[in-house]
Amino acid sequence: MDYKAVLADLRAHLPPQAGGGGMAVRRGSLRWLETEMRARGAGGAAVRNIIYRDIGTVADREILRVILTELAVEAGRPLPETSLVSSSSPPPAELELLGRSKKRAYRQFLAGVRAGRAPRLIVTGRAGAGKTVLLDSLDAALREAGLPVKRLFLSGEVGELLGLEAAPGTAYAQLAAAQMEAARRQLPASGTLLVRVTDDLGFAGGPPRSADGSVISPARWAAEHLLAAAPPELAVLLALEKVSADGLGLPQPETIALHPPTPAEARGYLMARLSIARAEADALVAETGRHLDRLSLLVRLRGGQTDADVPELLTDPDIRRLAGATAALDLSSVHSPALPWPPELLRAALGTEFRQLPPHARALLAGSDALGWTPTPALRAAWNGMEAKDRTGALRRLAALTAEGGRPVRLAALTALKDWAALAAHIRAQPDDARWLPLLWPSIRHGAVGETRDDLAGAVVRHHAGRGDYHDSGLRDALFTLLEATRPPVRAWARVKLAESSLEAGNMAAAAEQLAHPEVSALLSSALPVRDAWAVTACADALLVQAALARWAGDLEAATRAVMDPRAAVGGPRAGLWRGLIAKDAGRWDEALGALASVPPSSPLLSARARYQEGDLRLRLGQPAAALAALRDAVIRLEAAGASDEERARVLARSATALRRLGLVEEAHATLKLALALLPPDPRRHADGVPRARLLSEGIPLLLALGRPNDALAASAQALALLTGRSARPAEVQYRQRRTHYRVALAYLTRGLGGAYLQPLLGPLRDHPDLQQARALLDGLIAEATTGSDRDSILLFDMHLSRALAEPHPAAALDCVARALALAAHPYEQAQARAMRAEVQWRAGRPAEALADLNRAHALLRRVQPGLDDQPDPGLQAQLLTLEAAMTIGDGPQTIRWLRAALADSALAPFRAGVWRALGRVLEAGGDAWPLLHSLHGPRADALAHLRPGDALWLLEGGEWKSPTGPSLP
Repeated sequence: MDYKAVLADLRAHLPPQAGGGGMAVRRGSLRWLETEMRARGAGGAAVRNIIYRDIGTVADREILRVILTELAVEAGRPLPETSLVSSSSPPPAELELLGRSKKRAYRQFLAGVRAGRAPRLIVTGRAGAGKTVLLDSLDAALREAGLPVKRLFLSGEVGELLGLEAAPGTAYAQLAAAQMEAARRQLPASGTLLVRVTDDLGFAGGPPRSADGSVISPARWAAEHLLAAAPPELAVLLALEKVSADGLGLPQPETIALHPPTPAEARGYLMARLSIARAEADALVAETGRHLDRLSLLVRLRGGQTDADVPELLTDPDIRRLAGATAALDLSSVHSPALPWPPELLRAALGTEFRQLPPHARALLAGSDALGWTPTPALRAAWNGMEAKDRTGALRRLAALTAEGGRPVRLAALTALKDWAALAAHIRAQPDDARWLPLLWPSIRHGAVGETRDDLAGAVVRHHAGRGDYHDSGLRDALFTLLEATRPPVRAWARVKLAESSLEAGNMAAAAEQLAHPEVSALLSSALPVRDAWAVTACADALLVQAALARWAGDLEAATRAVMDPRAAVGGPRAGLWRGLIAKDAGRWDEALGALASVPPSSPLLSARARYQEGDLRLRLGQPAAALAALRDAVIRLEAAGASDEERARVLARSATALRRLGLVEEAHATLKLALALLPPDPRRHADGVPRARLLSEGIPLLLALGRPNDALAASAQALALLTGRSARPAEVQYRQRRTHYRVALAYLTRGLGGAYLQPLLGPLRDHPDLQQARALLDGLIAEATTGSDRDSILLFDMHLSRALAEPHPAAALDCVARALALAAHPYEQAQARAMRAEVQWRAGRPAEALADLNRAHALLRRVQPGLDDQPDPGLQAQLLTLEAAMTIGDGPQTIRWLRAALADSALAPFRAGVWRALGRVLEAGGDAWPLLHSLHGPRADALAHLRPGDALWLLEGGEWKSPTGPSLP
């Protein structure tokens, strides 16, 4: 196009005044156009580049088009349709900035199609010259104009893509004919065909062939069977690797050679599109190379564009490697929140550092080493275009991971590789890693066979059974898989696990029925040594189920015989846990603690349960500090073992009870809230309300210790409402209902006494409606109580003591204490009962008897902590100190000074204020207390003369009040 002629024509037809006069620049001249371009924000030099060299940005071209259109209207002359200011779309920036050959091919082919012709064009160039960018640009422009386009990417093996099948031994001529027919089916009758062909083209394992059956190059094959054979109305652009036109064998249309961008062009392109500095652009060019496809992809991805042609992406070896590695990671992330991927996992999948990939490949991942890496949508799309073999290498690398954090990924990788033997071997070596198998079970179920599948199914069952998830569908499926096993010992083991499931649901009859099955009873009754591993384990587990059934029935002797059977020892840590449980129920405390301590940390879940049971036992024995340490350790182990929310919540709630017993009520309340957060009131998540009801019920004494009896009553109402629904554990529900009703009585007792439910606790001197309600509730519960189980006996003991505390009449209270003392099973319970008896005797006005019981309680408390460094229960200590001070208050200042020294123990700090409050009540009941306060504190007591003496005492002695003239009082 002669642009100078166009401009001369426009100037010749401009009105005379348009050119101006004098020294003014002539309107329409090059200098005038440059001035106009600068005035509109463009570069003046762009005019000559566009008109004489056909180079310029889209923005500069648009501004020049507007200026020339204005001149054309002024001159009354239409612009030629073929001029640069035609309404056709300007070339994309990739072509504008990166070479005249690509821009020429784009314009020439696009103009021919738009003009209704069927142009034919061949472009050639090495990888990175821009063939893909050119085809992408033409595809987008033609589709935007509503013109039909078909793309073909012929690379590597294309037999399946083209629907070509060739049987072994087929003659070359027949192969050639089949290739020709496959090509013919790809040719539309009209429209546009854009074809990219690479030098590794193959058909069903064979090379491209000419019509006579001879082997030809991929480029020549495409020229003969696609370009030359195209219908007359079909436009075809053929993009080939760098070849000479005479190598195509037939007269061909125009061939345009494409060249990679120069370093300056690549740098300018990146600076313009990414708005980056020259130094950064140079670094990217150095890493990416003068490869237009990679530069274009880098720009699109960094610019936030998410679309990408998957087949084109996967031709790049670096991208294919990254796609294979990340697809393997995605397959191996089934267990855990693996996105974003940590750098060590990405490194393992790639087999190298991520930073060693070129920038265009790195742009397919978002993130950082600190935050982790996530795939872009383009990379996710590439996964769908990959074959399984593309992931195999990365999966093998992931399957070799041995670090703690990489083990779940390793298991998933082994599953994806279908290496069932290696997966089973790993689980045998690391049994606790079975916690990652459930999500893999569907694949295992349909892939593994024989003994390997039995082994993996058994691991899945053991995992769920260990967590108590007997209702899980995966466990049921794995169990029924084992029931279909060919070996009788495997089926027997599965039946024992079904018995455990029934036991967990409270269906004791069903559990006993499963144990009575011939395949199980034969194992238990056999006098011959059992050698099969499944049979040995089934026998051991069956004995533990027998022990559990006997324990439930209250037959602790039979339970003990079962767990002490030498065959049960094969159960390992689980057998040790059960021995500890049964010894605990039987009152063999030292034996229980020893058996629980025998459960090794190498079994995190079982050892966590052992520590929980130890903590619960130490609480019962009056060792709250040691109990808290065990319970906190259990929480840590449960989290490490991936235990259920329900189990973790239960241990946290018991930890809150230990903290309450230590007087740390605020910390206890925070711990209880953590437990409740694990089991939110969501019926869709927890159809069984017993677990949350248990937490709410256990929190009632804590709310009472905080002085919130009304909140405690509300919590009891919530707990009882949850316990009214249907449950698979009716016996558990009945016990929880009794215990929650007992705690309702505690709420009325606390409100009736007028303080917090925190020792020291002194009985009432007069009656109160709330105390009457507490007694009525307790009397009803005691009348219905049973002592069939260990926990029922403990509950009944607590109810008798609480009944004594709620009774204002000492004679009736003594009768309650006597009943409790008869139930006391160890020194701590005896010390509790003796302390309550001392309090009642003191209320009854029998100081000698009270002092005898008090001394006995002190002696019993000293027996509570054998071999432990911690002090015995500080709450009970505070109770005993308060009673002793009350009995000796007649000694005046000497008693107060003794009590100060006794309360100096840091373990008693949470109870000090309560001790002084209780003693203040005693002082007020005994007469004029102010002389005693003056003798101890002198003028300091005068500042509190407006208070009751009891309040003044706890403020002065408890350190709750600071003197305006000095530090806190002693």
